[in-house]
Amino acid sequence: MTARRVENLALFVDVRRRSAVDAAKTVARIAAAARVRLQVKPEQAYAFDFGGAAAPPDFPNGADLVVSLGGDGTLLRAAHCAVPYGIPIVGVDFGRMGFLTAVSRRDYESVLETLLRTGVETESRTALEATVNGGRRFLAINDVHIDREQHGHTVTFGIIIGGEHVANIPADGIVISSPTGSTAYFLSAGGPILAPGLDAFGIAPICPHTLFSRPLVVPADQCIRIAIPPEGGGAQLYADGKHEMLLPPGSAVEIAKAPHSAEFVHLDDRHFFQVLERKLHWGTSIKRSLRGEDGSVGRQTR
Repeated sequence: MTARRVENLALFVDVRRRSAVDAAKTVARIAAAARVRLQVKPEQAYAFDFGGAAAPPDFPNGADLVVSLGGDGTLLRAAHCAVPYGIPIVGVDFGRMGFLTAVSRRDYESVLETLLRTGVETESRTALEATVNGGRRFLAINDVHIDREQHGHTVTFGIIIGGEHVANIPADGIVISSPTGSTAYFLSAGGPILAPGLDAFGIAPICPHTLFSRPLVVPADQCIRIAIPPEGGGAQLYADGKHEMLLPPGSAVEIAKAPHSAEFVHLDDRHFFQVLERKLHWGTSIKRSLRGEDGSVGRQTR
């Protein structure tokens, strides 16, 4: 694996968090010491009072690395900017869960200094692209979620995979996930956890009105088509948790592998199953996860 040299660094910051803004100023000093050019997203530039950082309108074009300072949601928004340009991304955790953000707030200075000195190695993650009625397209790193428009009423979603009609499922919604997103909403909907390197999609109905509906895992080269019935209420489309548009009755959404993968910085000490155990208590009994080392029951700390 060849390391990519970093000469231009892009910052994407959750400006609502004072700690993330303060960290951005520290990152700027680290970049200046390493003689690395710095750019920030134009809409976030107002939060910074340091010089030497450009706010180009085509952010982050030209960058060799995007650093996200915030939570998992901040990293996803940053990834939406980075993926079309093929720029790798790394997240520093200033949020609550920190499942996707690979660097802790305690270690980010030393980690970034090392990356700027030695370069970055990356790992590719399959991303999704949703196309509505053959027109508008939406990128998703985690998942595409199609939800009923009218609460209190189920929608019978038609599911077609690779041109083959699979099922009509009455449900509150359908979530189609990448492996990266399989530990997010897809997991809450009853879907399985997918290892990050898989080239596959997961499909899970949300609150299906049937006893026999189960999640599916399909190859990423298969096009998934979700049909909204022409009668009854419509639906809504979400990409990575962001509401994108209303889907009138009779609409169809095609979900396929995005033309560009998401490139995440590979760190040697980042082990997927260790993160599962630490963040989601995978493989740990409920009693053990709720008890401290001294056997007392109390609130967990991260």
